[in-house]
Amino acid sequence: MKIRFLVFDIYGMGGTVRTVLNVTNYLAQSGYDVEIISVFRYRKVPFFEIDPRIKIIVLHDVASRRKDDTSLKTKTANKLAKMKSRLIHPDDEGYHFFSLLTDIKLYNFLKTISSGILVTTRPSFNIFASKYANKEVRIIGQEHLNFSIYPENMKKSILKHYGKLDYLATLTDEDTMDYTQLLKGGKVKVKKITNSIPNLQGVISPLDSKTIIAAGRLVPQKGFDLLIEAFKIVNQQYPDWKLKIFGDGREKNNLQDLITKYKLYNHVILMGSTQHIDIELSKASIYALSSRFEGFGMVIVEAMQCGVPVVSFDCPKGPSEIIAQNEDGVLVEDGNVEKFAESLMELMGNADKRKYFAKNGIDNVKRYEIENIGKIWEETINENLYNTNNQPVNSLV
Repeated sequence: MKIRFLVFDIYGMGGTVRTVLNVTNYLAQSGYDVEIISVFRYRKVPFFEIDPRIKIIVLHDVASRRKDDTSLKTKTANKLAKMKSRLIHPDDEGYHFFSLLTDIKLYNFLKTISSGILVTTRPSFNIFASKYANKEVRIIGQEHLNFSIYPENMKKSILKHYGKLDYLATLTDEDTMDYTQLLKGGKVKVKKITNSIPNLQGVISPLDSKTIIAAGRLVPQKGFDLLIEAFKIVNQQYPDWKLKIFGDGREKNNLQDLITKYKLYNHVILMGSTQHIDIELSKASIYALSSRFEGFGMVIVEAMQCGVPVVSFDCPKGPSEIIAQNEDGVLVEDGNVEKFAESLMELMGNADKRKYFAKNGIDNVKRYEIENIGKIWEETINENLYNTNNQPVNSLV
């Protein structure tokens, strides 16, 4: 039985790529036949390590495209690539990357899959597969955000098509309850399968560095502008501390302008991306999560794994499920920049509290280790060997 994961770009960086590879690497090491279908490839070398036993299929290889190719096939492809996608939902965050060309490639490839399990990793892929995948293929859709976050048209499409999935994997208890209620009446089974953390490569932080760390795509969702606003307050009392923000994205110039505006250029540093955030975490004393919303907050778990206490906005929907308030971290009223600054300063000035949080956090996040989450995936795969009447699915046995 082949298990296929459909992703945007497995060669890129980001939380979805990292967590997909945690799972697929585990499954490959456990003897499963795993294949990753990457719609795009923008890098020649993958950002994260991929188990060599995993077969990678790239549908649209941008990284290897030859600019001097003037063949009719290439000219036709280039023309199609300039036309808007008609099959990817227009509310998809990455809609502008898709085109009529990627529609054709994705649709044609999907039609070649006649058996096995297909795991789809974003709403537009969940919808796409529910509409166009062959009936013999079992579909496990992954949902990384709470339903309330989406625009109205995406909500309508989710309600219309998610019920046709076989499984919907959600990240939090609240999401599981919400989607179960929303999709009742469809054949889909909603099941909580949280993201997992890989084995730690760095060391546990000694918590003696005057460094706060944050990481993620430089996009409005991650709220790094709010974090810089908070650090402006912090810097007045703790001028010897630094804030390091890891990641790349379209907000980089705006964030740099904000740093310059507040004259924080010696204190707030945009570090770019890193393959090994755990190594960087081991050099920090506090992790700050300033997101406006999160699907889960995987980096919270990674920080705790490295013994770094977390200050996080209590944004929808993941942080409150991970952090035990004032036991292994601090949840701050959503969007309250002044309170966020106060919570940072309280930890900055209290080494014993940092160590207390760190010790509890290390124990807390063992539940997210890949050995535990991997077993849930194996159970889900085995459940998909049978249909609702407990009869073997012919194409899978």
